[in-house]
Amino acid sequence: MNSNVDGAGSLTKGIGKFVSRLEFGALSPTDLSTLKYGIMDCLACVIAGATEPVTRIVLDKIVNASLAGGTATIFGHSVRSSPLGAALANGVMAHACDFDDVSDPMCGHPTAPALPAILAAGELAECSGRDVILAYAAAIEVMGKLGRAAGFELYKSGWHATAALGVFGAAAGASKILGLGEEHTATAIGIAASRVTGIRANIGTMVKPMHCGFAARDGLEAALLAAAGATASSDALGGSNGFLDTYVPQRNRSVDVVSLLGNPFDIRSPGIVFKKYPSCLDTHSAIDAILELRDRHDIQPENVKQVRCLLAPGVGGDLAYHAPQEPIEGKFSMEFCSAVALARGRVTLAEFSQDVVDDPEVRRLIGLSKLDFDSELTNPDPRSFCASARVEVSLMDGRVLKNTVDHMRGHPQNPMTEHEFVSKFKDCAGAVLSASQIGRVLTLIEDLEHLSDMRLLTSELAGE
Repeated sequence: MNSNVDGAGSLTKGIGKFVSRLEFGALSPTDLSTLKYGIMDCLACVIAGATEPVTRIVLDKIVNASLAGGTATIFGHSVRSSPLGAALANGVMAHACDFDDVSDPMCGHPTAPALPAILAAGELAECSGRDVILAYAAAIEVMGKLGRAAGFELYKSGWHATAALGVFGAAAGASKILGLGEEHTATAIGIAASRVTGIRANIGTMVKPMHCGFAARDGLEAALLAAAGATASSDALGGSNGFLDTYVPQRNRSVDVVSLLGNPFDIRSPGIVFKKYPSCLDTHSAIDAILELRDRHDIQPENVKQVRCLLAPGVGGDLAYHAPQEPIEGKFSMEFCSAVALARGRVTLAEFSQDVVDDPEVRRLIGLSKLDFDSELTNPDPRSFCASARVEVSLMDGRVLKNTVDHMRGHPQNPMTEHEFVSKFKDCAGAVLSASQIGRVLTLIEDLEHLSDMRLLTSELAGE
C-alpha cells in the first residue's frame, strides 16, 4: 500500500480504521504494564508542573479567563474547566518540567500532548479505565508510526515534533475515547492536520510546554468537531498538499505508515524512554556517568579542575544554553546539568531553581564544564536522542576520571524499576497532593484496567 495515495488507501483513512478498530485484546500483559507506567509517569509530570510559572500564566490569562466553567479536572488545582480548558492546562503542566517520556521514532515527547486530551475526553464521556488505556495505546502508536515517516526530517527542519505530531496523537486518543467510527476518526485526523504547530526556536522558553497544551486542546477539539459532523480532506496527511507534503517534503517516501500500525506496537519496539532527570534527554547519559563517578570516587566539588561531557555527533542540538541564567534554560544546558550533578550529587526538580542557578559553586563548575562531541561514540539511529556519552572529570591532584554510559537509566535497555516510577510520582506529587491522595492514585493506576469510572482517578488528582 502506498501511504500517499488518495481514496480507500489513504494514510488518513488507514489511521482512522486502525484507531477505531483497535481492541483491548491486542495488548499483551507487558504492553499493559508499560502503558500504566506511562500514565503514572505523565501524571507525575503534570502534578510537578502544577506550580510552575508558565502554568500560572496559562491558568490566569487563558483557562480561567475564557475557558472556565465545566466539570473537567485541572490536575493539582481545585478549579475545574471545560474539557478544552483542562486539556490545555494539563498539557502545559505535563511538559512544564521537561520530565516526561520520549519516543525516538517520534523525535519527541508522546504522552504529554496526548494523555491530557484523552483524560479530558474521558471525563466528558464518563468512560472506564480500560477505555483510557486503549485510547492511550492508540495515540502512542499513531505518533510513533507517523514519526517514522516525518519525525526526524520534521525535527531537523525546525519543527518541534512533540507538538507537530502530538496533535495527531491527541486527536486519535480523543476519537477513541469518544467512540468515533473510522470515518469520523479520519476526519478528526484531517482537522488536526490544520492545527500542526510548534517551532524548535522556542525550546528553552515557556512556549515549549505550551506546545503540548496547544496540541492536547487542538486534538481534542478536532475529535469533538468531527463528532459534530465537521468535514475534512479524506487524505489530509498523505495526499497532495497534505501534512507530509507540506511539512516534510524530503521525507522517506518508502515508509508505509498504515502497514506498520501495530506491527509491532511502538510500546514494544523500540519502546518508550522514561526520564529519571527533569532535563533535556540529551543530558541524561552524561548525568548518569557523572553521578556514578562522583559516588565511586567520592569526588568533592572543590577538587574539580575541568569537566568534559562528550556526546555522539548529531546529539545535543537542543543544548543551546552554555551559561544559563534561568532554571528553564538549565534544562537545556549540559554545563549546568553536569555542574549540579557534581555539586549536589543529584539532579532533581529541586535543582532547577533560581537559587541553584545563582549558587556560586554551581556557577564555578559551569565555567569548568565543556560540551564536546566524539565520533567514536555510537549513535546507530540518527533519530535517537539516547546515544551514549562519555565524561572526563579532571581533578586538582592530576587524576582524570572517565566513564561511559551507553544506555541512560529509563531507556528500554536500562529500564526504571517499579520502585523508581513510584518514587518519581511521590516526589513530583508530594508538594501538591496529600499523602492519602497519592496512595489512592497509585492504587487506582495499578488496577486501572478494572476501574469502571475513570473519574474516580481524575477526582483524586484535583488539588485540595
